[in-house]
Parts: sequence; C-alpha cells; structure tokens
Amino acid sequence: FFSKYAIINLDKKEDPMTIKEIDGNVFGEFASNHMLKNYFQTKEYGDLMKYSDFSVMYIGAFQNNILIAASLILHKSIGTGMRYGYAPRGFLVDYYDTDLLSEFTKKVKDFFFKRGFAFIKINPEITYSTINFDEKSKTISSRNKKLIDQLKNLGYDKLKDNLYFESLLPKYTPIINLQSYDKNVLDKNMLDNMKKYELSGVKIVSGGENDLETFYKFVDDKETKTLTYYKYFYNTFVKSNMVDLLLIEVNYDTYVKYLQKEYIFEQEKNEKINIEFHDNPNNADIYNRKMKSDQIMARISSDIATANNRMKDNDIKEIIGGAFIVKYQGRITIIMTGNNSEFTGIDVKTYLYYKIIEEYKKAGYLYLDLNGITADFSETNPYKELNKFKLKYKPQVYEYIGELDLIVNKPFHQLLWSTNKIQKEFYKPAIKK
Repeated sequence: FFSKYAIINLDKKEDPMTIKEIDGNVFGEFASNHMLKNYFQTKEYGDLMKYSDFSVMYIGAFQNNILIAASLILHKSIGTGMRYGYAPRGFLVDYYDTDLLSEFTKKVKDFFFKRGFAFIKINPEITYSTINFDEKSKTISSRNKKLIDQLKNLGYDKLKDNLYFESLLPKYTPIINLQSYDKNVLDKNMLDNMKKYELSGVKIVSGGENDLETFYKFVDDKETKTLTYYKYFYNTFVKSNMVDLLLIEVNYDTYVKYLQKEYIFEQEKNEKINIEFHDNPNNADIYNRKMKSDQIMARISSDIATANNRMKDNDIKEIIGGAFIVKYQGRITIIMTGNNSEFTGIDVKTYLYYKIIEEYKKAGYLYLDLNGITADFSETNPYKELNKFKLKYKPQVYEYIGELDLIVNKPFHQLLWSTNKIQKEFYKPAIKK
C-alpha cells in the first residue's frame, strides 16, 4: 500500500503535437514574430495567391494549446485525386530544434496524407553559404550543411541545385544591410553621375494605384506577370502598408537647361581636341578622345531634341522609370523595376536603385533584398550583366539551402514522377530568351 506521505510525481506529460488549419489573422500574427519571417509567409501573400490557380490554407502546430510552428500552404491538383502543396520560403518552424522538426514533419505528413497530397515543396531562407564574387569563392555554413542531411533523413527530397533561375524562387540573393551601408564604397564615377542627375531635374517620387499602368509600360517581362497581377498585388498589400511604388521623374525645363550648359562645356572641349587632332592626325589617343567627345555631343543633342519634343506637347515632366517594392518587418524587397531608355544621358536604373538604398536607409529600414542573381562565375554566364549591375552596389550574397520536397505519399509521388507530371509542373528553362 502507499503511505499518505508517499512522494507522488506530479509532472504532467506534454500533450501530443497536433496540426490544424488556422485563421489567416492568427497565422499572420504568429508569422510576423517568427525568426524566419518573410513576405511570402504572410496572410497578404496568401490573399494575393487566391487570385492564382492555387488554393490557400494556413496550418498551425499546437502543443499544450500553444502555437509553436505554422505555414502558409499553397496547393493545387496535379493528377486525378492527387494534390501537392507549396510552402513558399519554407515552414515557419525552428529547424535547429531536432525534436521539434522531427515531430512537426511527421505530423505534417500525416495531416496531408489524409487529404490526398503527394508532397509539399519548401525552399527555406536558410543560408548554405556566403559568396565572394571577387575571389570566386564560397564560405559554407557547416551547421546548415548538416541540416540538409537531417532533412533528408526526415523524408525531404533535396532537389538538384540550380545555377541560374530554374527554381521557383532565387537560390542566390544579394542583401544590403541598410543601417551599416556606406555609399562611399560605390564607384566614384557612379556617385558623380547620381549628383549630376539630381542637378538636371531627375528625382524619385512616390506613386499610387493610378500610376501602375505607367509603371507597367517599363516592365520587360509581360508574359508571366500581367498588369492585372500588379494591380491585385498592390491593392492586396497596400491595405497593410506593405507596398510602395517608386517612380523616377524628369522635369523637362530643368533637364534641357542643364543639358545646354553641358553641351557648351563639351563643345569647348571638342574644339580644343579638334585643334590637337588637326596638328596630329595620326595620334591614336587624340583620335579616341575626339570620337568620345563627338559621341557625347551627339547624345546631348539627342536628349535635348527628345525633351523639346515633349515640351511642344505641353508636357512639363515625365515618369521614366519605377520600382515595385514590398515592405515587411524592416526588410524591403525589390519585386520589379523598369525604365524608359529614350533619354540616353540618364542611367535610370542605376539612379533608381541608388535612391532606393538612400531613401529606405533614411526611413530606418534594416535590409534591402535585391532579389536574385546567379552563381556562375564564368565570363560566359548569360546573366553576367544582371550580376554585374546588382553587385556594383556591394551587397552580401547569400546562397540558400535550395528546394526540398517533403514526400507525403511515396506511391503518389513515384506515379507523378514516372508520368512526367512533376517535371512538367516545375520545369523552368535555365536561361530565358
């Protein structure tokens, strides 16, 4: 028998983890405080994707009635009676808590197995390496390299690493730490040009919904993202103050007056070079300087003519470029930019990025995501110019661990693979034409 004085262990066992669908607002509050927070894992992004061919759900993992992990899951049919899910930028779970990750993964598989899912795709923002493009080298995180092996052991299928943009989201991302950023690291000629543009009547202004059509005219990729898409995107995110449309504007009158002064200066320089060339017609250096000066004068004349033609139509100013930007928890992401190339004397895109860095640093934001480059160090890289443009702002480049598929139903997954349905669904050409 037990004495009334016996010590009884009153430690209460933890309740088993349960996965449930949760309300979007509950998810949004949890997501905004998670260490892996990103705009892809928000209620706003879920609302945006409702306009796509995906269906949307939010799941939460509960233990002792406390929400300890969650995810936005996009899902769609991929075969008769079969579906797949996609957690953009991965589940919001502590990947370094081995027991939690293991239990969460098991419960997620059980939850979605009962609902006819074949797999769940994830691509977490977990750094595999930092990249030094000057030295063409990588510094690999040993901790996160081990994490990939742990995920494989838990049933995640690590997909082939891409070199370009074959995956759903960029694997290589240039990030600028805004608060520690010093613009003096930039090329001196670039800084001089930025000052020149501001003196010549070029400035950055805020736009709104009514300016989306103007912005869209500058967007190169009109095949995958329509004007309607950007309108939905803007109207969905603006409700939570999560989007900005920034525009580059040129004032014609100020611009022409600046160009006229620039032309007079270059004309005087050109006349001196012509005298030198007349005396030394075989001097290659003088000839090259003459050709360069002639080109500058032709460019200035062309820009003056373009601006004067605009003013004939009683136009005072014009939007010549813009950027669609998402803001979330101290981080800004450049979603898309575009510009008018008619004014050859203005490097609109460079000025646009320069002003984005300047304005958001001033506003107290922490990070700027330049949204994807490639890790091909070779001279034959088809995206070499894209890399060169973004790297000139001196960002830190991170390589994430890549895409993984959590296999929920192995027979379903094998069937989808053998019938080429998975390949067809996710195929993206390595190089866009």
